[in-house]
Amino acid sequence: MKTTANHPQTFRSVPATSTPVSKTRVAALLDQEWARFKEGTGKSEIENTLARETMPMGVPSSFQHWDPYPIAIASAQGAYMTDVDGRKLLDMSMGFGAMFAGHLNPAVVEEIKNSLSEGMLFVTPSPISRDAAERICKRFAIDQVRFANSGTEATMYAVRLARSFSGKSGVVKLEGGYHGSFDPLMVSCKPSLSEVGDADNPTPVPNVGTVTGDVYVV
Repeated sequence: MKTTANHPQTFRSVPATSTPVSKTRVAALLDQEWARFKEGTGKSEIENTLARETMPMGVPSSFQHWDPYPIAIASAQGAYMTDVDGRKLLDMSMGFGAMFAGHLNPAVVEEIKNSLSEGMLFVTPSPISRDAAERICKRFAIDQVRFANSGTEATMYAVRLARSFSGKSGVVKLEGGYHGSFDPLMVSCKPSLSEVGDADNPTPVPNVGTVTGDVYVV
């Protein structure tokens, strides 16, 4: 049986029957791939061990951690990063969009140098902030912008604004999605499969120590 998906010339084959995946085989493949990972990332492991002395899990933000340890980056240029083991890696994230112009883009570097010559931190309104806001509003056809220091802070503002405007406290959250560390958005971020409930009616799984309010997981 074939079904059309997204485009008339694109087909996805759906078998009438299937054989259950061997859990033993999956476990063996995972062990094999993790062994390959460790073979080329010894210095990243050392870096993470050292960083754990001064940072929880050895990372500035919890989302950067994964088992057995994250890859540590030493430098970046253009679309590539170099890790502490000297491997050149294609950056598929690009700072979640912030680096779309490329790492160390000459035009961006020059603009930063010019800005630094005027000052580093004012903690007061500035024509520099207004100029940046005007450019963003013009480029994306929006009325106003509020700058944030992180994605967590930005989504916190968004939820707070939506609750204030609507007069409603509920938040609809995608199961398994990471949207920063604001309490209601940490619900069912990486839930245990033993707690998630039915796929068509997921059970909200709050993070330990969070105050979530009303959160509906889909």
